[in-house]
Amino acid sequence: MKKIIFQCSLFLCMLLMVACQNEDELSNSNVGYLRLSLGVDTSVNTRADGEEVYDPAQMTVQIVNDGNEVVETVSVGEGESPEVSLAPGTYTVKASSAGFDGKTSGWEKPYYAGSTTVEIKKGVSTPANITCTLANVKVTIKFDQTFVDAFTEAEVSVDDLAGETGIDPLTFVMNETTQSGYFPVTDLNAKVTATNRNNVSNSSDHEITGVKARDHYILTYKVAEKEMGSGNVTITVDSSTKTYSYTFYVPTDPTTQLAVADANAWAKLAYLTGNVVTSKDELTPAKMKFQYRKKDVGEWTDAVATLNGETYEGKVVDLTPETTYEYRMVYGEEQFVTEVQEFTTEAAIALHNGSFEDWNKGTGDYKNTWFADVAGSADFNKSFWDSGNIGTSTGMAAMLGAKNPTSPEETIVHSSGKSAKLASTYVVIQFAAGNIYTGNYQETIMSPMGARINFGQPFTARPMALHGWIQYTPGEVNRGKDENLPSDATLHLGDTDQNAVYIALSDKGAPYEVNNGAKQFIDFDNDPNIIAYGELPQEECVATDGWKEVNIPLVYRSLDRKPTHIIIVMSASKYGDYFVGSDSSVMYVDDFELIYDGEPSVQE
Repeated sequence: MKKIIFQCSLFLCMLLMVACQNEDELSNSNVGYLRLSLGVDTSVNTRADGEEVYDPAQMTVQIVNDGNEVVETVSVGEGESPEVSLAPGTYTVKASSAGFDGKTSGWEKPYYAGSTTVEIKKGVSTPANITCTLANVKVTIKFDQTFVDAFTEAEVSVDDLAGETGIDPLTFVMNETTQSGYFPVTDLNAKVTATNRNNVSNSSDHEITGVKARDHYILTYKVAEKEMGSGNVTITVDSSTKTYSYTFYVPTDPTTQLAVADANAWAKLAYLTGNVVTSKDELTPAKMKFQYRKKDVGEWTDAVATLNGETYEGKVVDLTPETTYEYRMVYGEEQFVTEVQEFTTEAAIALHNGSFEDWNKGTGDYKNTWFADVAGSADFNKSFWDSGNIGTSTGMAAMLGAKNPTSPEETIVHSSGKSAKLASTYVVIQFAAGNIYTGNYQETIMSPMGARINFGQPFTARPMALHGWIQYTPGEVNRGKDENLPSDATLHLGDTDQNAVYIALSDKGAPYEVNNGAKQFIDFDNDPNIIAYGELPQEECVATDGWKEVNIPLVYRSLDRKPTHIIIVMSASKYGDYFVGSDSSVMYVDDFELIYDGEPSVQE
């Protein structure tokens, strides 16, 4: 390696300030003057190929007192001689290339540094010298002509081996102008990727450890004449010049190489995928497996890898939400192993006020309106849960006697505290179903009679099911008209009413606007933004004998898409949106929660 030495000569001297200043005046002064003079020695002392000359524009000099305080910072260019006045004492003088931070990598960016300690004594001129040497690490990449002839494309990416320093990797590309890269003092990894003339790529990693400042690593890539196994490298060390020459022999035919893709991580579940990038040998699928563990914790745990076409697939369950894991794909007894990939599980977001313990009335025009939420969130457009209460307790309805079909219940509860009572009723001139949903009531519309409602609240998790408890007493359908019902309605006037509980996840990015007066509803079967849906089965939408446990699986239409909103609707009258039902139907709901254990149901 070229050994470049900066001789930063620091001369400490007492200066005559003016010609008439006498010796007594100087000896009585309480300060001395530090004159900085930068000299550059660009002589080369190395046995590495080529020649390097470093001509710094400037050096930064810091003067530090014995209290470790920087008292002066001076920028010194070659040939400049600034002077600094200092009080007598001990100082450390540090010189380094301007802009040097010890953490930056870059092309043709050598940085130099050095320091010394000086003692300033009153009336004494003390010279001091600093030898500035290379403070970072140099890497040079060479592609042998045999390599250039055998491969159409090749590059070498050099990065921090541990991946912890945050330095920028540098990529050396074959057939481009030869450059040298400079790195902070850290162990490095050089990854070569080469494409042969059959357009097949192969890559391998080479570690460089024990790195020290002033080291120069010359990495040469040649073609292997025959298969040489994992020891495909020769190393020559010239300790006198700190130059290390590595020669890597790369086969033109690719070796077996496996790779894994980003995991599809849910809260307690993750789907893993991997494939065989290249292979010289015929691999037995039964010998392939995935392994996973919490990041940097414990032993690897095996998971089954199943070949589907050309991709290996696997899944792991019972994971911890919001936790970072590592995984890899392994063939046999670690005969071939992929690089380690990380994934972080999603949060298992709880259903807000799913136990329906929190209730408050709103303010202003909504002072008579019940909201299933805590104070401060219980008001127009603020509550997570809403209902048709605004339409029956405000405006004209309030003048005729405000009613709340949906209200808190403290007597009929599943466990303790409160439940939600959904009591369908007839208000003024219109039937109103007892209901509760995630979203917000927007306005009452008089013609055609109905309401405009936003369905859905922001939500980003992917649960498996909605679980809770209901108690339902249906009445005979006595309100509304059959002609208002949809063509596939499961009841009509005179039949026993039915309840409804359903859940949907959407990635629309916004709530759905519904206008039931104009019969504008969500098409849960065909809307492209609905990624998962589940409902209480028709045969269970009947009267209960006390409290009944319900578990509604979400059926996913895509396992890769993530939701932005959650829609949950519960109603004592299934066709309340069409103003058809019984004004004596009552349903209580309590202790609802989202389930994240297990595996998702998938639409066929």
